[in-house]
Amino acid sequence: MISEFSISVGTINVNDSKSIPAIRVRGEIDIYTCGELRKTLATTLENSSHDFLLNLEHVQYIDSTGLGTIAHSAQQIQASNGKIYVVCTKPQIKKIFEVSGLLTKNIAIYESEDSLSITVENHIG
Repeated sequence: MISEFSISVGTINVNDSKSIPAIRVRGEIDIYTCGELRKTLATTLENSSHDFLLNLEHVQYIDSTGLGTIAHSAQQIQASNGKIYVVCTKPQIKKIFEVSGLLTKNIAIYESEDSLSITVENHIG
């Protein structure tokens, strides 16, 4: 059963004084839904966020348009040493990031939001 597409935006605390935006996506990211994701990412970047969390734990599928949308955001923040912290547990979605070469850029994948806290704190520390 395919779940409804949705995006929620919040923050994740990385230490006592810093937090970064957290974008949590649910459903499928494809040509029909990537416009909404693109708008959310653009708004996040406009608010001068150079680092952010993109939680894809509840994403069942991502196509090339969705991947391109994420890659475009990564490219926009690369000059300022920004990083996208992707949370993903599904092997098929992780593989898409690996095969595309995006993990050699400024995107890193983690198993959970908790597992990235120390890494994020050290990066933006």
